[in-house]
Amino acid sequence: MRWAAEVAYLGSAFSGWQRQAGSVTVQGALEEALTRLNGVPSVVEGAGRTDGGVHARGQVVSFDTARRWEPSRLRLALEGNLPQTLRVLRVAPVDGAFRARHDAQYREYVYFLWTETCCYPHLAPYVWHNRTWQDLEPLRACCRLLPGTHDFRAFCRAADCPDESRRTLYAVTLLRRGPIVRLRIRGRGFLTNMVRIIVGSLDAVARGKRDPSWFASLLGGKGREESGRTAPPQGLFLWKVGYVPSPWRETSEENMRATGVEE
Repeated sequence: MRWAAEVAYLGSAFSGWQRQAGSVTVQGALEEALTRLNGVPSVVEGAGRTDGGVHARGQVVSFDTARRWEPSRLRLALEGNLPQTLRVLRVAPVDGAFRARHDAQYREYVYFLWTETCCYPHLAPYVWHNRTWQDLEPLRACCRLLPGTHDFRAFCRAADCPDESRRTLYAVTLLRRGPIVRLRIRGRGFLTNMVRIIVGSLDAVARGKRDPSWFASLLGGKGREESGRTAPPQGLFLWKVGYVPSPWRETSEENMRATGVEE
């Protein structure tokens, strides 16, 4: 049987999503758990490849099992073979052709910043403590430039930049709730470090070192050396992955929001 599962994990406990020899990774942990259940080597495909230190609230994976399971029992069996830093939120049977990565209609990332002088130690592992993001209007002007199809070469780690670096973003919102600033980005696909470099480039504007016109110029295919620094990983979450139709049997209204960001 082919399954879809939604998983959440603490990025600080793993060296990223992708399986790596000699490293603890999310894919590796899931495949080890599934191999125990199947009795044969098993493969798990993820909708997104998060870097080391990047968290996930709603990563989606697909995999096969050697026999039929009742969904709730499969979820519990998987969790019983996983570390506490990696949890299975829900599982659902899907069509045998379903693939978590290739069938995703959108991926949504959220980046959190804490802007007060002192940051609670309980929050520090999940936010970028950065006091410079006070005036959000210039940053919102930058964010309004991002939706649409652009060449995001300047926002990709140079060593991993593909020949085709154009990507499509559906919606970008910047919101403040007290001392917390939240950047939400939804798009079809992302380049390596793309969200973190966008945040780092916005930070250059927040610090007054650059302006929105400079930010706009980065969307024309400039190189990585032209953009801002890469923001720290701990503030970034893979928040949600969307499919049409949804494997979770969500309503048609939910599926119709595939290209928008709900507040």
